[in-house]
Amino acid sequence: MSRALALATRHTLSTQRDNGSWLATPAPRITETALCTLALARSPHPGADRAAERGRAWLANGAAPQNHHPAAHAVETALLSLALDTGGRIDVSHPSFTDRTLSARARLLQAIALYTGRATSGGTGPAALRTLLATAVAAQGQLKRWTRVELWSAHALVETHFGDRTSARHAARMVADQQSPSGDFFANPVTTALAALALQAAAPGTAAARRCAEYLLTSQLADGTWRFSSSEVWDTALTMRAFHGAAAFDRHGLPAAVAFLVAAQNPDGGWPYRLGVESDNDTTAAALIALGGTSGAPGTTIRAGLRHLVQQQTADGLWRTWQSAGDPPVDDVVAHVVTALDRHSGRHRVQLAAARGWLAERLGKQGRWHAGWYRGLPYATAEVLPALDAAVPAGGHPAARTLAETRNRDGGWPVEGAGPSTPAATGLALAALERGGLLNEEHWAPALGYLVETQRDDGTWPGVPLMYGPRPLLTHYPTHTHAFAVGGLFAGQRRLRAAAAATGSAHEEG
Repeated sequence: MSRALALATRHTLSTQRDNGSWLATPAPRITETALCTLALARSPHPGADRAAERGRAWLANGAAPQNHHPAAHAVETALLSLALDTGGRIDVSHPSFTDRTLSARARLLQAIALYTGRATSGGTGPAALRTLLATAVAAQGQLKRWTRVELWSAHALVETHFGDRTSARHAARMVADQQSPSGDFFANPVTTALAALALQAAAPGTAAARRCAEYLLTSQLADGTWRFSSSEVWDTALTMRAFHGAAAFDRHGLPAAVAFLVAAQNPDGGWPYRLGVESDNDTTAAALIALGGTSGAPGTTIRAGLRHLVQQQTADGLWRTWQSAGDPPVDDVVAHVVTALDRHSGRHRVQLAAARGWLAERLGKQGRWHAGWYRGLPYATAEVLPALDAAVPAGGHPAARTLAETRNRDGGWPVEGAGPSTPAATGLALAALERGGLLNEEHWAPALGYLVETQRDDGTWPGVPLMYGPRPLLTHYPTHTHAFAVGGLFAGQRRLRAAAAATGSAHEEG
């Protein structure tokens, strides 16, 4: 286990960037490549046809839609069909599309299908879709910036279909106003591809349409794919949380990582998941947790972050995922905020009883916690348990006992249900068992053995998609798998040291 931790730490230190952060390229999936392929296939920009061909080649070579959720499967099946122009109706009939968040995904698919001349099954008719989008554009509310761009893009595509060039051009101007100098939209290929379609449809030949196409061309990878957004702020906070306390990391990696997080703070006091976007409550809490107990973070940075969380608390004592009124509170975000405020308890007067009570109530009603940003019982359990202030009962917390029962015969844990073991889920499960006071040898020894055996020679572990983005789709970031697996090994190391100390004390007393 010590060798595994040394290898993992060496890898982490070797991949730290010059600015002190960690950033990983997500694994490929259909969504980004299909949307970017579709946008470039309709672009007159030089080289667009060739890039679209490379995208189609990757998609046609066995790319499989995600199947962990029916709406995710429907979205990627539809996008694959649209990009490859395989014909048939675009199906948005699944009942899960009635969910508020997922209905927006269905509207986007319908808008693209309408613009490209493809029939749909389910959803609303063209006229009703036009009304829905026009109403949403008029209302807008407190939406995230990329959500507004995606909404305006869909509106522009539908208005183009109906021949209302004035409304389409207006929507395109609203889209163009959010474009970065590099031509992208928040470095998000999903948003950028949708904007490219809208700009080409409603504002062809404009500088915004040209810059958008150029960005898509330059961001295509050698294998023909495009990848989801990187998340260097979140990844850095996650890495710090996993490795802080390891001597080599604290000496060689931590100071620059702290400096990066300090510099990444937004003017409102919060932190964004990546540089250049709005603050969100989960990343703000994660950054404050990561900075807790470190040196180098100015008091002004911590106080500004705490003020931001205080301002984001809702009337019922909870926190939403983002600042948007449409985002409900979710278990992991509320727990992270509570944990962050506990970590800096001497610097605020926020009352946390309501939030802790809400988390306990969620467990009582659901029998488990559900995370909003990651899939799986191990993550939800590991991240919520530190927010509870009650003493751990003898025999371990009930949530930890429930999690322990899901361990597979190979010693590892699955992400959900009866699935295969994964290193990330196993590391998270061990962290949860430690936090839940479940220290039985029968759980720990096989799991630690599983993590040691599955580690690669370079110190990393194989991973699977775990993080939601955009929901209900999942993304795999190697940095996340690494941090979660390492967290389990460090929990095992602490447990073994505690056991050795207890044995030594017993021998001395004897």
